[in-house]
Amino acid sequence: MAINGDPAGFWSYTHRDDEIEDGRIKRLAKKIANEFEGITAEELDVFLDKEDIKWGDEWRKRIDNALTGSTFFMPIVTPRFFKSEECRREILTFAGHAKSLGLEELLLPILYFDVPQLKDPNPGDEVMTLVAQRQYEDWTKLRLEDEDSPEYRKAVNRLAARLVEILERTAEVDPPPVVLADSADPEDEPGMLDLMADAEAALPSWANSMEQFGATVREMGERVRLANEEMSASDARGGGFAGRLRITQSLAEDLKDPVDKLGQLGHQYSADLLAIDPGILGIIRLVETEGISGENEAQAVEFFNTVKTTAGQIRGMVNSVREFSSSLDGAASLSKSMRPLIKKMRASLQRVVDGQAVLDEWERRIDEVSRTIEGS
Repeated sequence: MAINGDPAGFWSYTHRDDEIEDGRIKRLAKKIANEFEGITAEELDVFLDKEDIKWGDEWRKRIDNALTGSTFFMPIVTPRFFKSEECRREILTFAGHAKSLGLEELLLPILYFDVPQLKDPNPGDEVMTLVAQRQYEDWTKLRLEDEDSPEYRKAVNRLAARLVEILERTAEVDPPPVVLADSADPEDEPGMLDLMADAEAALPSWANSMEQFGATVREMGERVRLANEEMSASDARGGGFAGRLRITQSLAEDLKDPVDKLGQLGHQYSADLLAIDPGILGIIRLVETEGISGENEAQAVEFFNTVKTTAGQIRGMVNSVREFSSSLDGAASLSKSMRPLIKKMRASLQRVVDGQAVLDEWERRIDEVSRTIEGS
């Protein structure tokens, strides 16, 4: 059986999960690769160690060459996976490229430890939603089997065979038309400049949700600051713990509405960003593969500058969000009334931090394509 392109698989997992499993996660990857080779007589390159420079080089090469229809991304899903910023970045980056090419099947999660939230119709976490929407492989019981048991070996065979089937289906897939989130008629394929105009029109609406998000964070920060000043004054009057508790409970009540608003804005920001991501990547790829005429070069450069400027502005806001998130570390211990609010805030803040992976990828690809334009 011949496979178009050199098949490869990138495994995304936390090292701690593999340590807990005594290396079983890495061994599973190698067993699947061996089974794949036995079925196809083709080697499946498996990239496991993200600290190895080869992993990063090959990752960029595969992403930049339109995934070639033969590159799998296999996140090993555990509760700790969703707490890893690096793992979250990787899955969001791959998902955007895969969707822009109509190759979403190449994202194949393996559920290794149970994550109950994945069964929730609305997990409240965009990365969890992304995993839940995929036909993931459930390994939660299989991981308890002996690696040499018939059950385990059959499961490895099934998964390797599924990879082969996916490659056969995606080998001839043509990239879908580039469509922005608010395109009026996806069937009427617009020209390059039309696509850029649509993208530019979509950016301000999305960026506006981030501006409101930042304003809400600042509002909450001011309320926390005033509460801290009130605590200092209470301590000076000898108010003791009773005074601190009263102020903390009052602060929790004051923060309820802003926290709810933050959650709505965080969801809107993330949803808008993930919706326009494939379109932006598609435009970048079109310019790279089809080139652009001299008369349109100025518009292309202007479009890329607009995207990069927007990304740069939001990066500054993301840094503020990170600082605010760090400031919450000790707040949950003040009173139980603060704990559910802190949990909601962290979830909202994480959505914005996750989005930075998408922006970074836009900037990286634009820089590469811009060098091509300048050299032409």
